[in-house]
Amino acid sequence: MAYTTVAVDGGAVRGIDNAGVRSFLGIPYGASTAGQNRFRPPQPVEPWDGVRDALAFGPSAPQADTRPGASSRGQRLLSLLYPRTGSPVEGGAADEDCLRLNVWAPSGDHDGALPVLVWLHGGGFTHGSGNEMAFNGDVLSAAEDIVVVSVTHRLGILGFLDLREFGEEGSANAGMLDIVAALAWVQRNIAAFGGDPGRVTICGQSGGSGKVATLGAMPAARGLYARSIMMSGPIGRANSAEAAATLRADVARMLDAPTPDLLRALPLERLVEAQAEVLRRAPLEPIGKGPERVSLDEIPGFAPSRDARDLPRYPFGDDAPEQLAGRALMIGWTTHEAGMFLVDDPAYGPGMTADDAAARMAALPAADGAGYAELAARHPAEPPHLLLSRRMSALMFQDPARRIADLATARTADVWAYEFRQPTEVLGGVLGACHSLELAYVFGTVDRIPLTGRALGRLAVSREMMRAWASFARDGDPGWARWTPEEQDVHGFGDPLGPGLVLPTDVDLTA
Repeated sequence: MAYTTVAVDGGAVRGIDNAGVRSFLGIPYGASTAGQNRFRPPQPVEPWDGVRDALAFGPSAPQADTRPGASSRGQRLLSLLYPRTGSPVEGGAADEDCLRLNVWAPSGDHDGALPVLVWLHGGGFTHGSGNEMAFNGDVLSAAEDIVVVSVTHRLGILGFLDLREFGEEGSANAGMLDIVAALAWVQRNIAAFGGDPGRVTICGQSGGSGKVATLGAMPAARGLYARSIMMSGPIGRANSAEAAATLRADVARMLDAPTPDLLRALPLERLVEAQAEVLRRAPLEPIGKGPERVSLDEIPGFAPSRDARDLPRYPFGDDAPEQLAGRALMIGWTTHEAGMFLVDDPAYGPGMTADDAAARMAALPAADGAGYAELAARHPAEPPHLLLSRRMSALMFQDPARRIADLATARTADVWAYEFRQPTEVLGGVLGACHSLELAYVFGTVDRIPLTGRALGRLAVSREMMRAWASFARDGDPGWARWTPEEQDVHGFGDPLGPGLVLPTDVDLTA
């Protein structure tokens, strides 16, 4: 193990060169967002003297926990996805000095020639961190000879509270402006790590996919990246300015703080408590009990909103910005996304009967004319609960992603689609190929994340996905047929349940 030093904005940083990869953790790309910087656009990083250690992750953004986990099964799922603490902040500090990024780069001198993958974490726009174990970039960087950057930025009430009527321009989309600042930092500094600033791919999953989409509609992000990957987050719209203003008024009444100065004077803990209360009153329930909420086309509440300067158009829609033209896009979903969201439902699981699943499915909007009987005939190895999850997942994720792919082809010929189909046997097979399961596969961390299970085949699937993501970042082509509205080619990763492949139900990795 050896230390390695690189000069960046603000000064020199010291990382570690080990096992074929150089790791630099917790590098600041902007000043602390506390005090007078609260709610304001990101400010330049404050320079430091000498060499600054970049050996440990920086703080995560302050956040209120809105993840599933009301039941013991939901809590066990979280412990399998976040094995350090069962939380996306991974047991680290959360602080307003959160404008940090991590860089993993192959060892050796690469003279600014390597492709760069900039990772934007999930968690809607209210929780998560760039430090999560599933997407630490060391394995992917060393295996595929690419530079990996993960970004932490403001979330929730601190990143998306609309104070524009008080002259606080940028407040409603401050968290997105943080990401723009991080991408600008990459443009200025990544060559020092061997990365090519002309081959930057932005990639995110779930809420991170929404961040990728939003960047495509932000004038300030123009020219900061070349390609996009949207994973399990087909978010094509931003909230309206009117909805953002209504949320601000609600928060102001709750905190008895109607002005920005009063809000800045409040303790951080009080703001996070208010955010938690807002989320309790109107939780994001993409599934629901019926047809009223099954899509993730937009995320209400603390999230990006339309703005004449920062976000003048919807990311994907009839008025999608021309800056999308010519930019390659890869978009995908998992087969059983809904398994993660249904895990707290006591009626959901291997005990669900075909009649129960059919009744639940009948209450959902029709999709490609397939009811329960048709799905069961197409996928005879899947138990009823996974067939229900499959149908919900198509409505929530797959169908909107297909619409985005079609819209994108109007502005670029380089569109690819994929489906992650590899199930996990944990929790008695309740999850299938669920939301967030693919993270460890893309980053080669399946042996670190118990959610992936123990099937040996998952290692080969992970290698295939790492190669595809790196190939897309390197050359703009992941290695399969392009999407067209006529052909609609979808590449499958992993083996769905079928003859000879049955989920074991006697393995409990949490026992």
